[in-house]
Amino acid sequence: MSKRFGQALLICFLGGFGAAGALHADAITLFNTGVDASGVDLVGANVTDPHYTILSGPGLGSATSAVTFNCCYFADGPTSRWISVNSSGSTASSGTYDFQLTFSLSGLNPATAQITGQFAADNHITATKINGTTVAGATTDTFGAFTPFSINSGFVAGTNTLDFLVLDDGAPMSLRVNALAGTANPLVGAVPEPSTWLTLGAGLLALMSIVKLRTTTSPVR
Repeated sequence: MSKRFGQALLICFLGGFGAAGALHADAITLFNTGVDASGVDLVGANVTDPHYTILSGPGLGSATSAVTFNCCYFADGPTSRWISVNSSGSTASSGTYDFQLTFSLSGLNPATAQITGQFAADNHITATKINGTTVAGATTDTFGAFTPFSINSGFVAGTNTLDFLVLDDGAPMSLRVNALAGTANPLVGAVPEPSTWLTLGAGLLALMSIVKLRTTTSPVR
């Protein structure tokens, strides 16, 4: 076997089979607080946040959508805004409010998922939960700056929930989640990315050209 012939075979293997075994991580669709479906800041006060629901809290008879809040902390933007139960952040009484974001891992392997982000709250984030399980260390008592957090386990196939439990010591009450991002590998058996097929095709073309060259240049016996 010639050196060039062996190289072409190696390209085919790496492009078609090696790349399929080493799948690239895909982004998880997540949203910061106070943004629209494109991730752009909502404009105005008391605008419904399409992604965050307040499941429970003092004075709430049922779950309700969070709304943009006229913040009195560090400024809104450029990639997130403060949200609360209303535009003033006024609450019925002190207590804990449960802000929930729902997202999907459809087609992704939950065992490989991870999320990072940063948050702030008035007054405290006493717990962060992924699918009801508390994330160790993901708390903060700060509303003057962001605190980073990360989640590396607790994910499930399909629909997932991310909850931020905000303890209010007295109005106003508010939550801000920023730089929220996540990745997960595709499930085994997922269709390879276009780049994988292109690499495989390049290898096959190289192999065919070498075979043709060897055929046309072989001496007549």
